[in-house]
Amino acid sequence: MIIKNEILQVEIATKGAEIQSIKSRETEKEYLWQGDPKFWARRAPLLFPVVGQLKGDSYKVGEEAFTLGKHGFARDSEFDVVKWNPAELILSLKSSPETFVSYPFHFDFRVGYRLEGNSLIQSFEVINTDNQTIPFSFGAHPAFNADPIEAHHIAFEQNEVQESVIIEDGIRVEKTKPVFDNNNIQLTETIFDEDALIFSKLNSTSVVLKNKEGESLVKVSFDGFPFLGIWAKPKASYVCIEPWCGIADHIEHNGNIFEKEGIMVLEPGNSSVKSIKMIFG
Repeated sequence: MIIKNEILQVEIATKGAEIQSIKSRETEKEYLWQGDPKFWARRAPLLFPVVGQLKGDSYKVGEEAFTLGKHGFARDSEFDVVKWNPAELILSLKSSPETFVSYPFHFDFRVGYRLEGNSLIQSFEVINTDNQTIPFSFGAHPAFNADPIEAHHIAFEQNEVQESVIIEDGIRVEKTKPVFDNNNIQLTETIFDEDALIFSKLNSTSVVLKNKEGESLVKVSFDGFPFLGIWAKPKASYVCIEPWCGIADHIEHNGNIFEKEGIMVLEPGNSSVKSIKMIFG
C-alpha cells in the first residue's frame, strides 16, 4: 500500500504494518534499509505487546504463565485497513484466538502513517476492548540506510552523559558502557557487537542521523517515548533508530508482566496514543 505527497512516497505492507520503502519523489533516494537477508531481512518491524525479550521468553498473569517471543507478535501478524487516502494510512490488529494463546487480553492495536511535507508521522494507538486492565508495551524499529556505517553518526539534541545498558542473551544485566562523544555516537562496524545501545531517561527527545559531511539524512523525534534503542547487525550498512515504550526484561525480573519495567496499563474502554516523527533531508 502506498501513500505519497509532493516530497515523499512511502510503501507499507499489511503484514506487520511494516514500512517497506521511504523514497524522495524528486531524487528517488531510498531512505529505508531494504532488508538484505545476508544481514537482517526486516525493514521497520513493529513491537507489540512487548518490547525486547522476556526472561525465559515467558511472563505471568497471576499464577498463569504464557510464552511470548522477543518483541511480541505484531510484526508477523496481518493488519486490517481502517483508513487509506493518498497521504494517510491507518492499520489495525485486533485480538483473536491466535493472539490469546500468548497474550490473554482483548485489544485493538492501531498504527497510522501520515505524510506532512518531508515528514512521516507514525502513530501508535492501543485500545482496551477487554473488561479488565491490560498490560502492554509498543515501539518502532525503522532501519535507515547508512552506507558505509562508519561514515555516519547520530547527533543528540541535548547534552547526554549516560551510558548504554548492556544486553546479554537478550536480557538486561547490571552493566553499562560509555558511548557518547560530545553528544554524538559515532557508528562503527563493531559498535553493536554486544547488541543494541539502549538508553532511558534521555534529555533529548530527538536525534539526527548524519553522514561524515554533516548532512542530515533523517531526524527522529520521539517525545513521550521513555526508551531509545540504536542497533544494527555488525558490519551492515544501516542503523535502526528505535523509540520504545518498553524494554527487555532485567535479569532480576520476577516474571509478573504488571511489574515489568516499561509496561503501560489501560483500564477497560480506554486508549493510549503516541507518535514519532521522521523528518527526511
